[in-house]
Amino acid sequence: MEENDYLHNRHLDNQEIWELFSNPELVERVASILGPHLVLWRSNFQLKPPLSDQKEWNYGWDTSVPWHQDCAYFQPSPNVILSVWIAVDEVNKDNGCMRVIPGSHKKLYPHVPNPKYIPGSDFFDKAVDPLIIDEKKAIDIELYPGEFFLFSESILHSSAPNLSERRRFGLTPRITVPFVDIGDRDNLKVLMLKGEDYMGYYNVINPPNNF
Repeated sequence: MEENDYLHNRHLDNQEIWELFSNPELVERVASILGPHLVLWRSNFQLKPPLSDQKEWNYGWDTSVPWHQDCAYFQPSPNVILSVWIAVDEVNKDNGCMRVIPGSHKKLYPHVPNPKYIPGSDFFDKAVDPLIIDEKKAIDIELYPGEFFLFSESILHSSAPNLSERRRFGLTPRITVPFVDIGDRDNLKVLMLKGEDYMGYYNVINPPNNF
């Protein structure tokens, strides 16, 4: 399996990850916001290796993440996605926790080419111009292992590099509802976290069974 495949969509082939994402403690919190029909259409490993290991990872990426809104990459129609950040390791400012600007989900920000983008890498090729962001309003989302938080596809967020010798590892399921067009819905493999695909647009498959 290629590295990019290893870091994405493991809920499709790993039963333990599927069971974590489908835990009622998580699903019912999402359902309280999006309703009773939930499409799990993507997931990511959020990995920042320890400082001493970073030269071996991701084309020399310094593990920082620029300010951005997820919807600038996914471009859902309509713009309804909820993501979950689940901490596997302890996550804090030292190892590059996520930062958000409260209230920024209420508007869309223009994204420009990211000067740190490395061609051929799985990195952010565009980002919000930091000159238009008031970072004084940013808050750090620090988590203990097993904690999680929900965030909108439109919230402005970023993270500093991991300058510690502690790994920062989290999992992010990305969830929408049946009437949203993520793009290429006929071919995109998805799982239903709750309810059903009442529109019939998605390629719904069975959860993995590795045991």
